[in-house]
Amino acid sequence: MSDTIATAKDFIGTWRLIDYAFIHDDGIVEKPWGTDLRGYLIYTAEGYMSGNLGPARRKRGVIERISPDPTTDRPRRNRNYIAYTGRFTVEGSKVIHHVEASLFPHWVGRPEVREYRFEGDRLTLRTEPLRAGRHTMVAQLLWERVRGHI
Repeated sequence: MSDTIATAKDFIGTWRLIDYAFIHDDGIVEKPWGTDLRGYLIYTAEGYMSGNLGPARRKRGVIERISPDPTTDRPRRNRNYIAYTGRFTVEGSKVIHHVEASLFPHWVGRPEVREYRFEGDRLTLRTEPLRAGRHTMVAQLLWERVRGHI
């Protein structure tokens, strides 16, 4: 996905979420949270990152219900918010988030690998292909660099 190879310094700063989409292998583009989003991704010079994102209009005081996943016997949580943090490294066309703390405990200790592309003040991150029933998809996030207000 990257046209040029970046370094960790290219990521440093604060990024505001612009778009979140699932791109399916059959060409369907799904917006799981709609178009009204809220989120920030922060990369520090010390080599750490933190990301928090979700739909802008989440219901207050409501605990998200657990619903059965029709493809398994396991319950599945509705992921209407994502939050994790840890170190980050850049390896070729990928940025790797080494998860040290997460809203999802099973993410801790595993790498979250993202392909990246920079276009001006915009950063696109894509997951590796994920299984979605009988199909595969990637999650694609578009971020815009936040310029200082101080």
